[in-house]
Amino acid sequence: MTVRERDPGTAEDVQALRTELDELLRARRYAAQREQRLTEALVGSADPELHRQLAQIRTLRDGLGARHLELSERLLALEDHRREQTAVPPARRPTGARFGGAYGASAAPQPAPAAAAAPMRGARFAGVSAPEPEPVAAQPPPPPRPVVPEPRSAAELATLAARIGALHGRGSAQESAALTAQAAVVLAPADVARLIALLRAEGPAGAAGYLARAVAHGAAGQAAGTLAELRRTGLSEESAALFHALWGYPAAELPALLAALEQVGLSADSLTLLWEWGSAPPAELAALADHLRAAGRTEDAYRLLHQAAGRRADELADTALRLDAQLAEALSRQVARLRSPADLAGYAAGLSPSPTRYRALLAAVGTLDESRSRAALAALRGAGLPLRP
Repeated sequence: MTVRERDPGTAEDVQALRTELDELLRARRYAAQREQRLTEALVGSADPELHRQLAQIRTLRDGLGARHLELSERLLALEDHRREQTAVPPARRPTGARFGGAYGASAAPQPAPAAAAAPMRGARFAGVSAPEPEPVAAQPPPPPRPVVPEPRSAAELATLAARIGALHGRGSAQESAALTAQAAVVLAPADVARLIALLRAEGPAGAAGYLARAVAHGAAGQAAGTLAELRRTGLSEESAALFHALWGYPAAELPALLAALEQVGLSADSLTLLWEWGSAPPAELAALADHLRAAGRTEDAYRLLHQAAGRRADELADTALRLDAQLAEALSRQVARLRSPADLAGYAAGLSPSPTRYRALLAAVGTLDESRSRAALAALRGAGLPLRP
């Protein structure tokens, strides 16, 4: 029986939607990998079968994306309906369609990064206190170092979990959520994973996923380390929640996150995040490419542009106009190599307001083999575009 055939609002409906969303994510990843392989296979080839397969996989990818959005919105509405049927006091709408359960009724606060977060101490944190900073002599401060949280004992984590549950149980949902969100960025990754396991077993409902998502508001090393711990300990639902939350990481901080993921052995997740960013709006896409190169991750910047080269011609032109000269030239080379002459003409029309960008495109066309270069120039001529700088 499908979700649509059951009465709406049951826990089974919510779980079924979450399961289908996870399956859609896996299918989208496969489609992206298949599209990349076909795009690379088409370099220097005019095989019509490969073109047909590429068009087919792009249609599949777009369809999967639309279905993912539809189910996400349905899940959000379903969770809102379920919360309205409970006795939980009214609270704010959750921050996203994947934020499920009664505990998800409060949007995750935006805690400060771990280095600036207030220490967990006092009655509010049930005695789970951070070490006091040692006095510093009057001398030039040393270079800042990452704060390494002190490991917590099983008893301390159990006490903290009980405190979170008690606050929620007596109706202090906002205070419970704030305590959970601060724990996400103050505790060591291994302790965050242990606390998630406790909340998953003992409640409140949805608190484990809420804690996992809140980790995405902390430092890159914290997020990557926690994701690795969740995967290692088999907390698959919470690791998926955290990874989905990382899709919203700011462009300026994403290079640090990619590096942190690679350091903990999650290079595949780093590549998946880059693939997701390949469909970002042109302004954000260009900003990320600039940040990647500024951080010394030039190959990632080129990989991002390669992944984006299959987008609509007008979006690609908009992106190129926002990039600096070097990255814009790299994008134009990808478009010239991978797209059809008609697509190339559409891209060139978008570049025509910028003589330097248009000149770079003509240079890229000049590097193609003779047959492709001739076809590209014919398409430009047919569109009424100049063939000389």
